Amino acid sequence: MLENVTFESGRGMGPDVLESDPFVGRDFFWEQHRFARDGYLKINHLIDPLVRDRISDDVKYLLANFAKRRDFLIESTGNTPRYLSNVPQESIENHGRYIPRAYKSRYLMSLIGHIVQEEVIPTPWKWDNYIINSQHKSGDTHGWHWGDYPYTIIWIVEAPALEAGGLLECVPHTNWDKQNPRVEDLLVENKIDSYFHLAGDVYLLKADTTLHRVKPLTQDVSRIILNTTWERARDKDRKVEHETFVFRD
Repeated sequence: MLENVTFESGRGMGPDVLESDPFVGRDFFWEQHRFARDGYLKINHLIDPLVRDRISDDVKYLLANFAKRRDFLIESTGNTPRYLSNVPQESIENHGRYIPRAYKSRYLMSLIGHIVQEEVIPTPWKWDNYIINSQHKSGDTHGWHWGDYPYTIIWIVEAPALEAGGLLECVPHTNWDKQNPRVEDLLVENKIDSYFHLAGDVYLLKADTTLHRVKPLTQDVSRIILNTTWERARDKDRKVEHETFVFRD
């Protein structure tokens, strides 16, 4: 786990990147194609380094001061495990110095919208706006699951070496039947895509139709991420159940 750290609020960013929209007029053809094909897209080249670094600072501060350990199984994803520590939405909202503003920014929502080719909004159910997850013990994992909402940006703050586990594994273009998820059937019948990440990587995931997990760590090392999630604007009034969120305290 991280030692207690302090957040350096004085780091300047110059003009407010979060209020800008540098993506208007840019050709997103290949990003759109790859995301539609894979349900996954690394977007390092589209994220301002100052935004990435400020988010990383905020994650480290919040994790050091507000994390809680979780060890349980999720019935609606076939009793897949969650062995990790996290900081839930409310703690980030109340104590975050940068993440809550970045999440609602024109900058990030415009970026997502250009790639997915539709307008996005913050998730109507606030608990799914953002969450910090940390695997830090051998065997820690975020087991197979889907997201309740479609579009998720994952910010990799710390990442283990390749041989230490923690790979992202994905099965795109799959659907979640919450009453009968049949995860093992889907794994047998589909190719699993594996992705290795370094600290500082950022990726976009089609979370509601991509079955995915973080492979168990094989060493006592840290994998720390911020998960930020958005809804389609056209689906703002749809009913969504939230069976996987059993850690809202």
